Amino acid sequence: MDPTTHIRHLVAPLPHDDRSQRERERALAYSLLCRVLDGIDPAPQLAHDALGAPYLPGHPGLAVSISHCRQAVAVALNPAGSIGIDIECRRKINPELIRRVCTRQEQAAILASDDPEMEFLRYWTRKEAVLKCRGTGIRGFGSMQQALADSGCHVYDIPCGIPDTTAAIAITMAV
Repeated sequence: MDPTTHIRHLVAPLPHDDRSQRERERALAYSLLCRVLDGIDPAPQLAHDALGAPYLPGHPGLAVSISHCRQAVAVALNPAGSIGIDIECRRKINPELIRRVCTRQEQAAILASDDPEMEFLRYWTRKEAVLKCRGTGIRGFGSMQQALADSGCHVYDIPCGIPDTTAAIAITMAV
């Protein structure tokens, strides 16, 4: 069975208006959450646990993950396990960061790429999605280099449709 069958996710560009970046991100995240919950809950209550991970108090069996960057917001739901989503937009990457979070094989692939910044961000989004799925989030940074190895997660790049932006989802399925 395809593990993504019941996964719902949406990505949308951040609108430009008079609200602060944070206000726009929160409003768009809630709007996307309502859209992915269409038919399940017309007015979901979103809460955050002590570590900052989002959850839906009215739907304890439904895993939720939210991510944002300068240009976009992404929301994902998994009714049958855990989930992590990450979205990133192009930015200058410090070479030291690449060495800290990527294996030697990944570093070689990044350096050989026609677009090293975006290639690094593809690895980053996959790894951060895995850490969110595992429940550690970026606090698990110490394990970021090996995040993709033996994670127990299915990891997928997801299309954004937004230039210079990349996103990934990591999921586990309940047994």
